[in-house]
Amino acid sequence: MDPLTWLLIPLATAIMAALWGCCSGRSRRTDDWADVQRYDRLRAALARASASAPTTPATPC
Repeated sequence: MDPLTWLLIPLATAIMAALWGCCSGRSRRTDDWADVQRYDRLRAALARASASAPTTPATPC
């Protein structure tokens, strides 16, 4: 029975690590796809703005 008590140490460590990981982890966001869609709209708007911006010729100094 004495050797089995040494197995309780890794078992307890694994259980505590699992509990710590669940409790201290970041909460999952549910609106990730909304962020991706907003980023795509912003990127498209910036692409349209840069395409319609007038270009000035480079002048030598």
